[in-house]
Amino acid sequence: MQADVPQLLAALPSAGIDRATRLGLSIAPEMDADAWRHLVTRVASLARTATAARQTLTAWLGDALAYGGARGRGLIAECAQAAGFDPGTLRNAKMVCTRIPVSWRHDALTWTHHCEVGLAFSDRAEIELWLSIAEAEGLSTSELRYRVRAQVAARHGPVPANASGASVTAFRLMRELRAASRSLARERHLWQHWSPAAAQLALQELRPMTEFIDAVRASAATERTELSRGLAVN
Repeated sequence: MQADVPQLLAALPSAGIDRATRLGLSIAPEMDADAWRHLVTRVASLARTATAARQTLTAWLGDALAYGGARGRGLIAECAQAAGFDPGTLRNAKMVCTRIPVSWRHDALTWTHHCEVGLAFSDRAEIELWLSIAEAEGLSTSELRYRVRAQVAARHGPVPANASGASVTAFRLMRELRAASRSLARERHLWQHWSPAAAQLALQELRPMTEFIDAVRASAATERTELSRGLAVN
């Protein structure tokens, strides 16, 4: 079902919105912080009730959060709760909107097409190439996802042909962890200066990650202990 953009737009504060489409929201550069925050909370509230327009409102939330940049610290969790979304959905939407401005988006494609490309690539030329391929070849989202992942896998090296199902999963997980580590390293200048409240929120949202790190550290420590015992016996 296509989103009724004029109806959705009528439910939002008009000040500061330059243009709205089913794929994005263009915000005037002079919008002040209070007006911006009010817009974000209104879009999040609307997303909970206008479920038929969820893709459009996810894109709008992504654009609004991307517009705020670092001012959005801690706001993603608040918006996710208000909209009934998973926080990860909004983090992804913000990333996609940061990488693919409204003016680059292809009207013939869906928001999910843009997500597949925006989450995989950050380079403008690659983004435009894959969006153009998706439109020209009429790729479904699943077809685009397969092609994009094949491209990313080829770039980072193939999974060994003799790998078992469990080792393939481990290989992919390690690749994702390396990507996350690189992202954290690039943004070190931001998270090193988070407030205590933002740090607490981050710990809550990253609980699976911290549990993983604790488990891996414990496993590594156990292996070192067993190795030391073996050397002592020998």
